[in-house]
Amino acid sequence: MSKIKHTLPIAAAAIVLTAGSIAGPIFIQTESVAASTSTATETPADTEAPSEIIGTRQVAKTPAQLLQILGERIKAKDVDGIIALHEPEAAIVNYDGSIIRGHKEIRAFYIDWFASDPVLTVNPRQTVLAGGVRGRDGKVRGRTAAIMGDYSLAQNAPDGTRETFTGNFCDTVREQPDGTWLYVQDNPYPPHGGPAPAAAHH
Repeated sequence: MSKIKHTLPIAAAAIVLTAGSIAGPIFIQTESVAASTSTATETPADTEAPSEIIGTRQVAKTPAQLLQILGERIKAKDVDGIIALHEPEAAIVNYDGSIIRGHKEIRAFYIDWFASDPVLTVNPRQTVLAGGVRGRDGKVRGRTAAIMGDYSLAQNAPDGTRETFTGNFCDTVREQPDGTWLYVQDNPYPPHGGPAPAAAHH
């Protein structure tokens, strides 16, 4: 490719979430690293619900687990496992504003991204759950969650040199009918009313 896509699967970038406040930046080089997040409207039961194995793969029962599992699969460069954590019409916002949409395009993105030897520092700041429908049993299902934070990235440029970028992210994940969570949108370039992030012009 003539230029490396600097789209970042931020929430998916090898983050392992734990309870508590953020202790500092999280350094990632396609491997799993401990991090923390602040969560709004998420109950302790939501946070502590154990993940499950369905078929041969682990599934996420909370947004935090979705980040953790995706991080583990990025560490393993398990592209099939990464795709399994996205809804069929999920999207990634690219650096130029274009949209990488659906499993086929997301798969191609991850294969390309891994070739750039990425080292990512991610600071997830807040996860907010909302929406959904309350069932007769009193439980709310079909919720969405916005995961927000900031990051810096170092990766190989096409000429072999290292490039560094910074920015903010706002990702969307959704609870499925079976109670598991999947990615809907991965957006490392949300507008904030000010100058575009440093990575947006690359």
